[in-house]
Amino acid sequence: MTATFHLFSISACTRWGKHAGLLVLLAMLSACSGITIKADSSAAPSTRNVIAQSSNASTAPRPPTAGADSVAEGLKLARLLRDQGRYEGAAGVYAQLEQRGSLKPLELLEYASVAAPVQSPRDNLALFGRARRALNEAGVTLPPGGAVTLCNGLGRARMALGQRDAAMTDFDCTLAADPNNVAALNAKGVLLDAGGEHEQARKLLSHAWELDPSDFRVLNNLALSHLASGDAQQAIRLLSQADAAKLPTLTLNLAFAQVLQGDEGSARKTLEGIMAPALVPQALDDFAQRRQRIRDGAPVAAELMAASRHVLRLREKEANGNV
Repeated sequence: MTATFHLFSISACTRWGKHAGLLVLLAMLSACSGITIKADSSAAPSTRNVIAQSSNASTAPRPPTAGADSVAEGLKLARLLRDQGRYEGAAGVYAQLEQRGSLKPLELLEYASVAAPVQSPRDNLALFGRARRALNEAGVTLPPGGAVTLCNGLGRARMALGQRDAAMTDFDCTLAADPNNVAALNAKGVLLDAGGEHEQARKLLSHAWELDPSDFRVLNNLALSHLASGDAQQAIRLLSQADAAKLPTLTLNLAFAQVLQGDEGSARKTLEGIMAPALVPQALDDFAQRRQRIRDGAPVAAELMAASRHVLRLREKEANGNV
């Protein structure tokens, strides 16, 4: 099995498999675990919303078919599945309840937060958008935690779809409700960095790193911001803190930074810690070609983005064709 990761979509719940293939990454942003809120069933009237059910909805457990008690039982089932980490099943139950017009606005937001890890960014944007409209129509004032759920959900979806300005507005909405929200600080830092505003990006990313030193997604983004600004030494210092065995993606980024600094010997040793020996020369050659393009005038940020879309295998093909 080859695992591939795309720009801005590294998930905190990714499992590094025995045969994983990895990317050098520009940024990490997680939408892995669904943010959940407690929906107050008395907060607003019932709202019917037209939906496109997820492909998993038809196989999800079905809530009871009618009546107020059946809605309560359906919500109970959905939340039980959510709490067990069975997000696809939970999302399917919520989808059936929404199709019947049984979800109130806060419950629709709850559905969006649970479905976020298991559906596409475009579907997430549509679902969080429906939740926002329902909340506005019902005149519901969200508490800070609910605003964070809504704004981060919209922002992550728009970020994944390349809607930079709209995503920035959404993350500003999150930070208005919670100025120390690490996910929003990280995401806004990535967006600023992608727009060439490296100094402002590093202020946000440094703040996020201070708030949560255990979040290596933030560390990665901070290091690559330095790298995009031409400070490979600082990027190496930061990325050297990562555990190669647990965080091979950051280790690849470290090797890339070492090559950009001209230290191919260290880069080789770094890669040998996570990669099959026969594949190391290929990776080093790839990095060297990128370094040459940068020396020839290509922007560092553009090469980082190109590198983020290029898969590097960590293991050789086996006899059965697996990698």
